[in-house]
Amino acid sequence: MSNASSSSSTSNRMVSFINSVRSKRSVSPIAQRLLELCVHYQQQEQNNQNNILLPSSSNINPIDLNKQSTKKIKNLLKQINKSKRNGSVEEFERAILHRDSRTRCITIPRSSDITHEQLSKSNPVVEYCRLWRWPDLANSNELKPVDYCPNAFHYTLDNICINPYHYERVPSIYSVYVPLLPPETMQNIPDLRSSSIKESIINQIPENKTYEAPFLQQQQQQELSPTALSPESINSPDSFHSPSSGINNDENIETTIPMDLDIVQTIPQEENFPHEQVIFQEPREWCRISYYEMSNRVGEQYLATQSQVIIDGYTHPSDAERFCLGGLTNIQRTMEIDKARRYIGRGVKLFHIRGNVFAECLSDNPVFVQSPIANKKLSWHPATVCRIPPNVRWQIFDSDEFTQILASAVHEGYESVYNLRNMCIIRMSLVKGWGVEYRRQSVTNTPCWIEIFLDGPLKWLDRVLFTMHGPNQSITSVS
Repeated sequence: MSNASSSSSTSNRMVSFINSVRSKRSVSPIAQRLLELCVHYQQQEQNNQNNILLPSSSNINPIDLNKQSTKKIKNLLKQINKSKRNGSVEEFERAILHRDSRTRCITIPRSSDITHEQLSKSNPVVEYCRLWRWPDLANSNELKPVDYCPNAFHYTLDNICINPYHYERVPSIYSVYVPLLPPETMQNIPDLRSSSIKESIINQIPENKTYEAPFLQQQQQQELSPTALSPESINSPDSFHSPSSGINNDENIETTIPMDLDIVQTIPQEENFPHEQVIFQEPREWCRISYYEMSNRVGEQYLATQSQVIIDGYTHPSDAERFCLGGLTNIQRTMEIDKARRYIGRGVKLFHIRGNVFAECLSDNPVFVQSPIANKKLSWHPATVCRIPPNVRWQIFDSDEFTQILASAVHEGYESVYNLRNMCIIRMSLVKGWGVEYRRQSVTNTPCWIEIFLDGPLKWLDRVLFTMHGPNQSITSVS
């Protein structure tokens, strides 16, 4: 009863505050409407907290809170108007009113006098997401951009998108719970290496797709068509093909055994057994990149420590943010390889955002990506090779998707978790493609390609496997 009274009192004070704002000529009509939406979402949040019996936030004076909100909204509108982009204010209101993520970017200049540490704690995007989406948002580390937003603040452009619905919230930590089952419970678990998985190891040619991006990624914001942004605009696969077999002529290359993600085997789940939480921890070097020409690895592995890395065809000898392929030598290089290398140009740029990885084609020629996790998200076969056209950005690893798959695999057994290592390895060919639509049937037939090992997910798998029991199937000298 006290919660209801408090909620009613808070609501009355908010209504009184809005009425007082409406009477002020200093507050424009659009600012009033945005404030009303802000107050409306605050009331909804308050009601949700009361319904689930969370501690009430009524100790915060709603009048003071909304005075601060009014200042922020007025400042926002000034910045949007400074951009002199027609319709931006109306587009922003439409995004908030309809909670529409398919609205276009609304950009403001990035502040040049703010440090990276300050930006991670509080930036304009965080402020506006708190006003209209998540009041309890802590900092920018809990945000990732939607894959069709070309101006997210993560990309360090001069103008940043402040549309709250162009961002998704990620958990403060990624974790899975591993049941600590006694060995006897594992005796009757079926062998996960079923015939369908064994058959998929046969050398077949991957299917090809093209990522139909909703925009051409450029420094200038492009007009977005809501219908063009629909994920349904990307064709679904008509048939599935298994990936080619792993490479076995270089001791540094890990043989990739494909897995059928549609196979679900479960183990007994006993509530009485204890569970151990295994948390994802991002290492300093978030990925390792190996460069190949045909089936030969060239040069040393590149260790990525920066959140943005460019892989290009130029000749800079050493740079923390660039892996330059132009200066690498290979005594087995053919004229075909040498010719293809000349067309790498500006190459591809990788963005690492809270465990999520985006790839943007900077070259005048497309890049071709085989990413099992991205293919899974689009309901494609894990081995599908996707063509990324020039000036297009695509998410090639999704931490949310991987966490869900890992959590399910934990209850399928040790073998299922072990096979997920293949989802942490991404292959990318520069200039030339491979698959059913190309004369090259395997990535090892392409003149220049790279292999990306995501160390964070791989180390997470390692900790999960270490926590679990080993494979339930016995092995002998004649196995």
